[in-house]
Amino acid sequence: MTELPKKIIVNRIPYSVCNSNDPYSYEADPGVQEIRVTQEAAPARKRQYFMWEVTHLLLVSAGMSQKEADRYHAGVGSVLNRLVIDNDMDFVKGRKPVPSMIWINGLPYTIQQDIFKELQDEDLGGRVTYDTLYIQIMEDLKPEIKSYVVVHEITHAVLFEANAGNYDSKETFVEALAWQLLYFLQDNDLSILKPEGE
Repeated sequence: MTELPKKIIVNRIPYSVCNSNDPYSYEADPGVQEIRVTQEAAPARKRQYFMWEVTHLLLVSAGMSQKEADRYHAGVGSVLNRLVIDNDMDFVKGRKPVPSMIWINGLPYTIQQDIFKELQDEDLGGRVTYDTLYIQIMEDLKPEIKSYVVVHEITHAVLFEANAGNYDSKETFVEALAWQLLYFLQDNDLSILKPEGE
């Protein structure tokens, strides 16, 4: 990554990405649809600031209060930053199959696809277990539903890994955030955010 993208779509809204004009600052301004990041920072730090602000927008759109988003966006944004740079997320666009493993906060979560009786009994499409680092997905789901279910379980894990209070267990919030995250991954070419040399 040498530069941040000039445009990014967050919550299905296009944002311009520009210089904050203040040393070592960053902010998202939904009123003018801009994400401003200092040019003073190293490329990797700019990317992290950028992801913090994208995350703030995602958290608020999913129903988190502004105060709580101010509290958690850096932690969740740091985990999302790693998710984007550590993984090929093209499966959400239908270009590749769901991977057998995904890295979340530097940890390898194994994605298992099968017909799991316990998920059937609970009428669930998937489940994540943080201790074992497993994401179980019902293999008979339609491809577009499967992509969402995988991102939904990833969202649980991202919130858990970011130590975002108890938001990882608030199913209604996770569902809303997972949709926003899915759209963000589908609507943007995030390969520009990969570290230099990749």
